[in-house]
Amino acid sequence: MSFREFIVLFIVCLIWGLHFIVMKLTVGTTAEPLFYAAVRMSIVAIIMLPWLKWHKGLMKHILGAGLAYGALNYAFMFPALGMTTASAAAITIELYVPFSIILSVIVFKDKIGVYKLAGILLAFIGVIIIASAKPDETAGPYFLLGILLMVGAAMCEAVGAVLVKFVKSVGPLQLLAWFALIGSAVLWPLSLLVEDNQWEAFAPENRKTFIMALAYSALLVSVVAHGSYYWLLQRLPIYIVSSTGLMTTVIAVIASAVLLGEELTPNLLLGGLITLGGIALILARKNRAAKAALP
Repeated sequence: MSFREFIVLFIVCLIWGLHFIVMKLTVGTTAEPLFYAAVRMSIVAIIMLPWLKWHKGLMKHILGAGLAYGALNYAFMFPALGMTTASAAAITIELYVPFSIILSVIVFKDKIGVYKLAGILLAFIGVIIIASAKPDETAGPYFLLGILLMVGAAMCEAVGAVLVKFVKSVGPLQLLAWFALIGSAVLWPLSLLVEDNQWEAFAPENRKTFIMALAYSALLVSVVAHGSYYWLLQRLPIYIVSSTGLMTTVIAVIASAVLLGEELTPNLLLGGLITLGGIALILARKNRAAKAALP
């Protein structure tokens, strides 16, 4: 990996890690969570419209992946950020790795070894420890519900990842275009159904914060970071790029403590170390297999 590639990888992780801070500052205070997610996906859909193409014979899996990645993932994640802490959310979302392993065993009949099984168990034990903690003042009384919603978001990401395996011939920008369109189509009705006073996000006291958060989420996260991530995937082995998840989580936890003043409680630190240790164990086994498969 060249120095330029490392800098790009670090910038991607920095953008994704700080996104938890942006969402935490915006959701529930400046804007309703589903409304925020719906507007974000609509902006991305407009930007990615030139790449929107119909793929005959593949649309079933594309639509399913879009429902998981672009709609349900955010339908769980954004409300969760209003109930839990950014640091706990950043750690919990990493459960998409063990969920994806479990689904791969079910769908693709992949083999699961002792090390992967141990990693999966450690990841879930760590999140249980975090969920059992006394809620931080920045979280509110629905801390446990927020953790459960983040687990749901992680599960949706894993389902989306499995469905994407069936459409390898479709370019990532074309997938992103469909995911944004599907997300918009699902999130707008959800917001109108369960939320009120959505347009208060554009009130004078909220407008600046909301627009800046939208620009960060839609442009930096969805376009710049995801585009750079796909660029890295084309240049580097997958076992190197897979480290982005752990680095993103570490950045998010540190930023949550420094920028938001979230307390790093013993339960959070212990549960976080156990969860990330389990994820690292899973990735280490996947990386070893990926290295062995290289020509």
